[in-house]
Amino acid sequence: MESDACPALTSLIRWESSLDGLIEAANRCDRHEGPSVRLDRDAVRNVLQRCISGSADVLELSRWAGAVHMLERVEIDEVDVDLLTQFLFEVSSPELFEPITVDVCQRWISRMEHV
Repeated sequence: MESDACPALTSLIRWESSLDGLIEAANRCDRHEGPSVRLDRDAVRNVLQRCISGSADVLELSRWAGAVHMLERVEIDEVDVDLLTQFLFEVSSPELFEPITVDVCQRWISRMEHV
């Protein structure tokens, strides 16, 4: 399924480069019909690890989560849908929950490993 998906969606899920370009390309792609891409715990953990290590900007994590959360063509496996949907909602809304910090990233990784 993912092999035919728009590469921009996969690039955004993996946060492969600057968020501005990724979000713009993914939103453009999302407006057209096509196969979905899967968001799973591994993809989220990889992004969180990169925020912790400093290779991705932890201050941009809420933008990334918000962009992924709004895409129609991103699917989450049923077994992970509650956890990952909660993650995307809370992280994309730091004004409602808490500011995004390395500590928050570490807590989410821990939650994903123990659920």
